Amino acid sequence: MNKKLKKSIIIFAITILIIIAIVSTFFIVKYFINKSEIDTATKFYTEDKIQDRLNINNGNVTKEDLTLKINGETVFGVISIPKINYQGLVYEGTNISTLDKGIGHFENTPYLDGNVCLAGHNYAGIWKNLYTLQNGDKITYTSFLGTKEYEVNKMVQIEATDWTLLEDTDNNILTLVTCVKNQPSQRLCVQAKEVI
Repeated sequence: MNKKLKKSIIIFAITILIIIAIVSTFFIVKYFINKSEIDTATKFYTEDKIQDRLNINNGNVTKEDLTLKINGETVFGVISIPKINYQGLVYEGTNISTLDKGIGHFENTPYLDGNVCLAGHNYAGIWKNLYTLQNGDKITYTSFLGTKEYEVNKMVQIEATDWTLLEDTDNNILTLVTCVKNQPSQRLCVQAKEVI
């Protein structure tokens, strides 16, 4: 092998290693920032602090008084799904820009009691593996009003326009909705009942 080719291969290999190091560093930093934000929200929304937040302004409490802002965005809670190794922040709304930040809370559904409805992208790092959940798998949801633990008890595929499973209920349930890969008119709907 001539010296010129050998030198080119070495330069190419070093360049690839530098690129891998930069990309790896980016993802590691992003992971730790995300983990820090989740830990901050979880700590802020723990049960023992709810009463303190409810006593703000002599009991005249608004949603803004109860919620936490992270990087200028209002965070309504944190969801944890151990089976798929997912933990993420919950924001209000389900439009694309909200779901690009994390998990979205369906407006006009409850925040803690009743049928709490959340949506997330079907991407790696979010809910790509939501379909692997099974009955009995645990989910923890912490909102600005408290924490509940749930157990998966229903998984169905629904039409993208079918919102009947998002209707409120007397029982405390958590409804998770995500897209179905290669089926744009379908949604995966996972429901979990509160563990009492």
